[in-house]
Amino acid sequence: MRLTLLRAAALAAVLIPSALLAQQDETLASGTGTFGGFGGPMFRVTQAAGESIGMTGGGGSFLIGRRLAIGGAGFGGTARVDAILGGSPMRGEMDLTYGGLTIELISRPSKLVHPVVGILIGAGSVSVWPDDLRPRNRSGTEEHFGVVEPHVGLELNVIKWFRIGANAGYRLAINTEDSRLADNNFNGASGTLVLRFGAF
Repeated sequence: MRLTLLRAAALAAVLIPSALLAQQDETLASGTGTFGGFGGPMFRVTQAAGESIGMTGGGGSFLIGRRLAIGGAGFGGTARVDAILGGSPMRGEMDLTYGGLTIELISRPSKLVHPVVGILIGAGSVSVWPDDLRPRNRSGTEEHFGVVEPHVGLELNVIKWFRIGANAGYRLAINTEDSRLADNNFNGASGTLVLRFGAF
């Protein structure tokens, strides 16, 4: 009887700490509570003015209830385009930047992979140059436009303070008339790699 009790005590001494550790890990994985926040770089490929353009950017958000993220993001990039400069058609370079307010809904954030739905509402600017012009003086050369860009994506929980996401979106550009461009269409699909660091 005594031997049986000793074995039971030894088994409990092994299992109880293991169970507590498992509960602790689960709590850590479930996030930091009602409020949090994150930020990090983003890398985007999109279409604008009839060309593909790679853009780099960044952003951050305040996180409410682990499911609602409110913040901001911005992107910038350069691409060769068909331009009309000095009344003559030529290949030129276009500098494109835009950004604004972001709102995202994060579904089932404690799952390893989970969906994200969001929107960016803001503004952007475009400048067009002869492709051999250096240095560039941007004073008085920018045209401005509005942006509404919804997106959907997936997010991977790597560790408790780091997530990787990928999303697909579509940019709706408002009032994008620029006589220096052969193609004034700034609407376009985009694909984005997102790195997020913070308290989730």
